Amino acid sequence: MGRTVIDGPLAEQARRTAHLITSRLADPGYVADRVAASVEDPNTPGPRQVSSLLAGDAGLALLLRLASEAGSGSGDHWRRTAHETLVRAVRSTHDTPLAGHGIVAGSAGLALALSEFAADDHRYRRPLDSLHARLADPSGERSVPETDAHVRVGEYDVLQGAAGTLGYLLTVPRPDAALRERIDGLVDTLIRLCTPGPTATEPRWVVPPEDYPLPRYLDEYPYGYVNLGLAHGVPGPLAALSLAWRAGHRRPRMREAIGNAITLLSSAAFRDDFGADWPTGVPLDPEGRHSSSRHPAKTAWCYGAPGIASALLVAAGALGDDRLRDFAVAAFEAALRRFEAHAHAVSPTICHGLAGLLAICEVFARTTDSAHARASLPVLTRRLLAQCSEDLAFGVQNTEGPDLRIDNPDLLCGAAGVAAALWTVSASVSRRWQRALLIV
Repeated sequence: MGRTVIDGPLAEQARRTAHLITSRLADPGYVADRVAASVEDPNTPGPRQVSSLLAGDAGLALLLRLASEAGSGSGDHWRRTAHETLVRAVRSTHDTPLAGHGIVAGSAGLALALSEFAADDHRYRRPLDSLHARLADPSGERSVPETDAHVRVGEYDVLQGAAGTLGYLLTVPRPDAALRERIDGLVDTLIRLCTPGPTATEPRWVVPPEDYPLPRYLDEYPYGYVNLGLAHGVPGPLAALSLAWRAGHRRPRMREAIGNAITLLSSAAFRDDFGADWPTGVPLDPEGRHSSSRHPAKTAWCYGAPGIASALLVAAGALGDDRLRDFAVAAFEAALRRFEAHAHAVSPTICHGLAGLLAICEVFARTTDSAHARASLPVLTRRLLAQCSEDLAFGVQNTEGPDLRIDNPDLLCGAAGVAAALWTVSASVSRRWQRALLIV
């Protein structure tokens, strides 16, 4: 459990709103009906996967457990409902198998939810052990040969790939030999990403045009690029490798890989009137050299200065690097000033909105000497609360531009993430859910 970072009437309002949202998400029939009645969320197209941590009922179970810890007077009810929700998520895998090993909808995501429950209830040990056995088996996932010139984003990123899976496995207490071997394998995958191949000078993190997820990337990056978003780019492997280093893992070229990622992020930064900022990616020129970009990314967890500063903070803590820590704090404070100056409408959600910024701000306020981060917590909380209303199906909506409002119940792009951030800043609850974002 962690201490509360806001208090007084604002904390009471945050808890009331989190309670409202959680109450709406506790009824599976109501959730299904409202999702069916809403427009589809472009971030999670297709049928909702019940077993998903970040886009399904596993995430709702984790939220309900947070609510049970918050001392809201409904603890027993939340615990029972959390158990029912998690059982539903686990049973759904019999008909709809898990999608790989990743955090979004794979074994690592469901295991993260189960592990929180298994810490004090033996009923969850058997399904958790089964997931750990699945995670220990790398078959079915593409290995990365030493000769590969690049690694596909989905193989290494936080949401689907090695960075997110490693982030979870590093939280497993007393892992057995098979899991320890798997951890080493994931570390090696990320080291290969962040170091050059035998005949190359550039690490394997370059995304070539043939691997672009959308054709529009060709307009900005006609010759390839390096992704700088925490969700899908180099900051995720940096955070995961740093967490592994902090946990005592040492593999060949590991320190070099961490240093390469720090150097990339430091060199890609540019300065505006507020301080350091970053683009979405580093474009390559026709000869494969890095080009500069001054097109700033959004100010969010998924892309932009908040997520990058968070990854640098994790690295600084792992390495005991005070200068890097100061740079991370300064970059995050610059992001806060930038956000305050450009008071435009922004989605309330975790992935690319206010709840994600609030969650990162909570980490900086709690773990650094940043007075600006502490002073920004109530400001961000009020802005987030202003987007919540009991008139909305789940108490809050995901907004994708001015004309698209979506009743999304889930953790990454929906109401559950908003409630989780509000519980975290206003009540003494576990912060372990943040490991799915690699911000702790």
